[in-house]
Amino acid sequence: MISIVVPTFRREELLGPLFRAVASQIKTIAVPVELVLVDNSPDGSARSVLASAPDFVRYVHEPQTGVARARNRGIAEARGAHIIFLDDDEMPDPGWLAAFAGAVARGDPAAFGSIEPEFQEQPAEHLRGPLDRVFSRRFPAASGQDIGHLRAYLGSGNSMFRREVLMLESPVFDPAFDAGGEDVWLLRKLVECHGIALMWCPDARVREIVPDRRATLAFLQQRRFSDGQLRCVVDSSAGGLRGAYRVAVWMAVGAAQVVLHGGLALATRPFSRRRSTQLGLTAVGGLGKLLWWKRKLKG
Repeated sequence: MISIVVPTFRREELLGPLFRAVASQIKTIAVPVELVLVDNSPDGSARSVLASAPDFVRYVHEPQTGVARARNRGIAEARGAHIIFLDDDEMPDPGWLAAFAGAVARGDPAAFGSIEPEFQEQPAEHLRGPLDRVFSRRFPAASGQDIGHLRAYLGSGNSMFRREVLMLESPVFDPAFDAGGEDVWLLRKLVECHGIALMWCPDARVREIVPDRRATLAFLQQRRFSDGQLRCVVDSSAGGLRGAYRVAVWMAVGAAQVVLHGGLALATRPFSRRRSTQLGLTAVGGLGKLLWWKRKLKG
């Protein structure tokens, strides 16, 4: 059996289309499929969609908020030998499930599908490039190629794992990363500590729905700052001299980004808003690396 784990937090309007997209593909593969819907809202708001949900959907309520806890609950409830993680704002394209079933048949320990953004409204021209980089997953790699060296850019949305691979870590997703980064931490440990290959599966494609509130410069600045912090937080969590050295390197990179890219952003603003925006966002990411210590881990 393949279990599709979908953590959700108050996005009921997206669940119907997601269910239909999965339902249309279940009969295209020979393996039984279930979808474990993990409602992470304290009030259990996703119960409202159950009356119209297909039979293959199982509802689980995880009232303790945090995507790490929601995913861990989904793993615990899932009955499949293989687990697909699908975000509640990701809509599978035709052939998505068959592509992951092919990865299962090949024996891939973990596989990652491609992601294309679907903007509710077209963003401003100078924001299109940075937004595309945030919301897409594309690599110039062949299907079935190990992309473990790109683990810092993968995340866990639209991914598939053998259950025994996930069980190498306990907890699977660390709730200490409540503000994000739990998947980066997991993938780093799977690759560096356990030698797990992360395979590219581009035909398992989804479209990520991007609302207007995320297609803004303010969102990009917040995301780049957070990503910059995360680089150092993950290396700091590894501990030891190696971890300290990596943090020091990231901070040096961050300082250079703030000074060089920040200065260039100001210098190019009168001539190219697009170029100035890209440089400014790199500087914001550098500032995040310098101020990583403000991002505290829980517990």
